Amino acid sequence: MVLRRGRYNKGVIGILLSGWMILWLIQPVAYAEGSNDTTETINNPPITSTVTRERYSQYIEGTESDHYKGEVIRLDDLNDVATDALDTYQGEDVIFIDQDQTGNLTVTVPETAYYIIGFDYKIAGDNVLPTQLEMTVNGELPYYEMQNLVFENGWQNPLEIPLDKYGNEIIPQPIKYDEWQFKYIIDSGYRTSLPLLVKLTRGENELALTISEGNLLIKSVELRGQLDVPSYEKQDITGNNYIEIEAANALYLRNNSAIRANASYNVNLIPYSSDKRVLNHIDPDSFKTPGDEIIYQVDVPEAGYYQLGINYQQRSKADFPVFMNIRINDTLQHDLLKDHPFFYQNQYKHVTLTDASDEPLTVYLEEGLNTVSFQISIEPIKKALEEIEQLTREIQSLSLELTNLVGPDVDRFRDIDVNDYIPGVFDLMTSWADRMDAVYSEMRSYNPSGGEVGAFSGLRVAEEQLRSLVSEPRKLARRKGELATGTNSVTAYLGNLMQEINDNGIGIDRFYFYQEDVEIPKSASWLERTWGSVKRFINTFGEQDYDVSNVNEENLQVWVNRPRQYVEIMQRLIDETFTAETGVRVDLSMMPDQNKLILANAAGEAPDVALGVNYALPFEIGIRGALQDLSQLEGYEEVASDFSPGMLVPATIRDGVYALPDTMNFWVMFYREDILSDMGLPIPETIDEVRSYLPELQRLGMNFFYPTAGMPGMKIFAGTMPLIYQNGGQLYGDTIHRTMLNDNQAIEGVRLLTELFTIYNVPYDVPSFYQQFRDGSIPIGISDYYMYNLILNAAPEIRNVWNIALIPGIENQAGEVERWSTGGAESNLMFKDTGKTDEAWAFMKWWASAETQVAFGNTLQTTYGPEYMWNTANLTAYQELPWANDHKAVILEQAEWIAEVPRVPGSYMLERELSNAYNAIVLDGDNLRTAIDLASKRVNRETERKLEEFGFMVDGQIVDPYPNPELSIRD
Repeated sequence: MVLRRGRYNKGVIGILLSGWMILWLIQPVAYAEGSNDTTETINNPPITSTVTRERYSQYIEGTESDHYKGEVIRLDDLNDVATDALDTYQGEDVIFIDQDQTGNLTVTVPETAYYIIGFDYKIAGDNVLPTQLEMTVNGELPYYEMQNLVFENGWQNPLEIPLDKYGNEIIPQPIKYDEWQFKYIIDSGYRTSLPLLVKLTRGENELALTISEGNLLIKSVELRGQLDVPSYEKQDITGNNYIEIEAANALYLRNNSAIRANASYNVNLIPYSSDKRVLNHIDPDSFKTPGDEIIYQVDVPEAGYYQLGINYQQRSKADFPVFMNIRINDTLQHDLLKDHPFFYQNQYKHVTLTDASDEPLTVYLEEGLNTVSFQISIEPIKKALEEIEQLTREIQSLSLELTNLVGPDVDRFRDIDVNDYIPGVFDLMTSWADRMDAVYSEMRSYNPSGGEVGAFSGLRVAEEQLRSLVSEPRKLARRKGELATGTNSVTAYLGNLMQEINDNGIGIDRFYFYQEDVEIPKSASWLERTWGSVKRFINTFGEQDYDVSNVNEENLQVWVNRPRQYVEIMQRLIDETFTAETGVRVDLSMMPDQNKLILANAAGEAPDVALGVNYALPFEIGIRGALQDLSQLEGYEEVASDFSPGMLVPATIRDGVYALPDTMNFWVMFYREDILSDMGLPIPETIDEVRSYLPELQRLGMNFFYPTAGMPGMKIFAGTMPLIYQNGGQLYGDTIHRTMLNDNQAIEGVRLLTELFTIYNVPYDVPSFYQQFRDGSIPIGISDYYMYNLILNAAPEIRNVWNIALIPGIENQAGEVERWSTGGAESNLMFKDTGKTDEAWAFMKWWASAETQVAFGNTLQTTYGPEYMWNTANLTAYQELPWANDHKAVILEQAEWIAEVPRVPGSYMLERELSNAYNAIVLDGDNLRTAIDLASKRVNRETERKLEEFGFMVDGQIVDPYPNPELSIRD
């Protein structure tokens, strides 16, 4: 290539700068999730990783002739397994590997070949989360998938389904299965339906299992060749047996506690009731993740061949099937039961499984007890998923290269022919579009009609957007955000598609095995459906469950600002523990609107206790004399000791405390381990270190996220306060009469905040940190619990390559890094005019206790799934919740730095004016001291007006000083 003077230089520089970025972006990388090191005081750990880039599909390709075909090797005697983790459990020898430990096993095989490896295992204790581990073979990771293997608990239902006080069946809390289970090593994402093969050499081989979450007991090891799945051969059926199994009520075992039954007023389901909630189907919102498995025990009167029918609903994927593996007695009897497609059905419908000729397929059942399992599978689209992931990485690489070429902001009036600087770029983009089209065409083969596939519409949109960019080559630089950094970018569509593909929800009412001359169930007729709807409509005019008007005045009245599933669990806990211990009966009601609590109190209709209200609301009610001062009640100090002191500040009014924290909205720093590791950047401890990293990030088209960038318009205290407090500033003095916003330390804090955007070019408007963290354009930033839950449960494509750390702060004179942040979320309060003060306080203490919070958090998460993470404000309880241990340690350390801004008369104006000053400085370029001085005057003026309103000032004179409840961070 001949360089043209003045034309290619910038492009060459951009290519050189981003060359290493291309290397990691075009290959899959993975890192161990979090540091295993824990100390009494956590400092952000260095980023380390052991990377293997090869996928299992690449590793195993072309090895069929080398698969082991000999006899099964079963090692029941652990003396045959040389191990350094031998232990005793319930009187027998086992291998025990605990959290953050590595257990080494030595197995001997007769020949060099590819084997599958299985274990008889248990998980000790009450762990809710599955055990996660990494396995190396002879000191090496064979392939990417070995970095995160999962061994799940088994879960069962109690013998009786519980009822609520209205006679409705409620979802039971699952019980951990305490027997030994067997499992072959398999991809944690379950992209394969068969176990993973590993090459072992003749003689001794060392397997090293490193536990990153949970623990593992192993009592035997099995090695063998790949499991055989015979080709289907149709069999003749004789007999007239019919065996029906209700999916909800006959569920024997599942490998995910969140798989649950649910209730629906649907005449096509059994059992059915038009006025009561009865559990009558497997909830498709819970049975949806690849690998989810439900197991049944089926009593068969006569051995023989049967047909299999199922009444199901599948509306998670339009024009596309959900696949399931159907095992009978732990075996895939033939290939048509492997990855069997269940096509889109908006309503429940009875379907008999068929073969390629649309003839009912046959399965064999033994006489007596058989096990039948259904497991969500995505192996048929595995290659498509890997191709989409590869496309995403390549497109991100080009996006970074474009940013290096033209900078983050492009003059919209300037046309640049990018092809002159990055030769072949449009041919490359066209090839990406063609590859997307090929994947989409392959997916169309699964649509029975051969038409469009709604489930993969994001792929089609991404393809069309790429072709649109190619069609206007001189505008590509201006439109580069449409590649990988915008909310509607190509990679955003691909990322959302990857997330949606993992949602394979399928609802099951019942399934049945039948032979000849048997009448099988049919869907309800139009008349039956209509009559069911009419009865249900009539019943809606009766009393509604958990309604604020449906109460017993003799009972304690508690309004809860949470959905029904939370209230059902709370009511059950109350009935089983609190009422049983105290004799106090409690009526829970779902709160219609927390903002109407003041009006309800004025009308004499307020409850005794309100739970889950916004943490700022108790001040608004308490300052008007409507709340009970909890600090005057017996046992308050003991209860308050479980909370971060800063969490009590917003509910403090003068010398009283008028609410208890319920939940905590922690703030931590999120970072992409893969990106920072390749850049050689350690985790920043201070804001100064963040600023020193910014040039390195920005020259590669990346940046840092600060919370104010995700706050459109109004910048709340969570975004504006931290750097003020970290710099030693406060917002009020000894009293609240004058703000200290224009104190030198506070001004310096505001300067540090605003200079991030005005000097260091941190983006001041980021519509979706979640999206840009996923695509790598903002690989590091500060965010809260809601972002944590979202990334943890809705970003599968970056699983194991991100982590959290303490937020960067400011080092004080003693050498300690101050990391102050807010943490307020929801609070619990008691109304002053309750006639049941003792009973209400006993209830509030019970609910705030660590024991109750742990029980509620465990029950919520085991019953409804990992996304229902209970972020309790009780720090003692937090340590016992089913969260990843390394993350929990970071969150608890950060919780010690919570310092909420006080809620006092006029504090809303302080929040508003601090936001206005920030906007004036960052967006309008105003002088910092001028903006702060103007804000201070407005705050002081409004504070005086409010103090006059509540009687603390008269004619401009302070008659009753209002003390500052602000937590002093310098003490």
